[in-house]
Amino acid sequence: MKTSHGRVRRAVSAVATARPVVVMDDVEGQGYVVFAADAATPELLTFTVRHGSGYVRVALPGSECERLNLPPVCHCDGEPSGTATHRVAVDFRETGTGISSIDRARTIAALAAADATPADFRRPGHVVPVQAGRLGVLGSTPGAAEAAVDLARLGARRPAGVLCEIVSQQNPAAMADRDELVAFAEHHRLPLVAIAEIAAYRRRTEPQVVRSAETLLPTGAGTYRVVGFRDTGDGCEHLAMIAGNADADAPMPLYVHIECLSGDVFGSLACSCGAELDAAVAAMRAQGTGMIVYLRPRAPRACGLLATTAAPDLLSETVAWILRDLGVYTVRLSDDAPELGLLMFGAIREHGLHVESAASMWSAVG
Repeated sequence: MKTSHGRVRRAVSAVATARPVVVMDDVEGQGYVVFAADAATPELLTFTVRHGSGYVRVALPGSECERLNLPPVCHCDGEPSGTATHRVAVDFRETGTGISSIDRARTIAALAAADATPADFRRPGHVVPVQAGRLGVLGSTPGAAEAAVDLARLGARRPAGVLCEIVSQQNPAAMADRDELVAFAEHHRLPLVAIAEIAAYRRRTEPQVVRSAETLLPTGAGTYRVVGFRDTGDGCEHLAMIAGNADADAPMPLYVHIECLSGDVFGSLACSCGAELDAAVAAMRAQGTGMIVYLRPRAPRACGLLATTAAPDLLSETVAWILRDLGVYTVRLSDDAPELGLLMFGAIREHGLHVESAASMWSAVG
């Protein structure tokens, strides 16, 4: 399986069956041995320490850190929300010195146990818990800790993962680079997956929006069905304004609009956003069918005032899930759609939705 989707599935399968994988962080430029914490054995720990930095950590959700009374090592002002934070090291109370592979494996497995209690651990110890961000690899600053927890969850294991940096064989004073990680994974027959690939997999397989409201909205251009959606990650709210029947049998003329405060509300002439939205409403009224998806990006957008660039790949994920929820699988896109629209719908096609091209239809724009 050479595709990104296949690499993630292979990694999930390995973690689910108590085997290690190699997780690559392209941002940090290094890789990690990762496996499910509840599958920890002395053999896995020995392998990890032999090829890794020796700094073995256990990634846990924030709720587990609180439940097990694992306080942070320090409180750092200005730390980005969602960033993994190190907790006070622990040893399982029934271990000896705590440093051996046998002892560390027992401690790691105990940290992942559903029935573990704070009294089960001595502090300080030799295993470092790390709090992973609440949204996993879909958070704003995903790292190996988030990837480890997500892989464990995807593998239907307890949400706890072990991670340890892989050391370069060519330069033992440095971490292994991308080429070495590929060679390492091939040599040990381990799945290799990037954090970005896990994030893309989750966005494609897990609903990114949920319905929050539905009503009939009277407007100057007529009364339309409006469905509200809430982003499952950042909580942003989006709207789908529908004329006619939205179903899977007929292509739906679609217009995607990214919120622009200055253009939509104040009619700013610094951009064409407001005029394009008005034109879309007029076209939908004239044809008696169509849909406007109104998106609110994570950062406020106001052309001519706030220089915010919305990511078309992420927004396309949102549009795809909205269309799926509404039962729309075929949409029509104008041949003269602006560049942002083409980028967005190119990505939407990857979600199994069909995009037709028709010069007479109105366009999808930002």
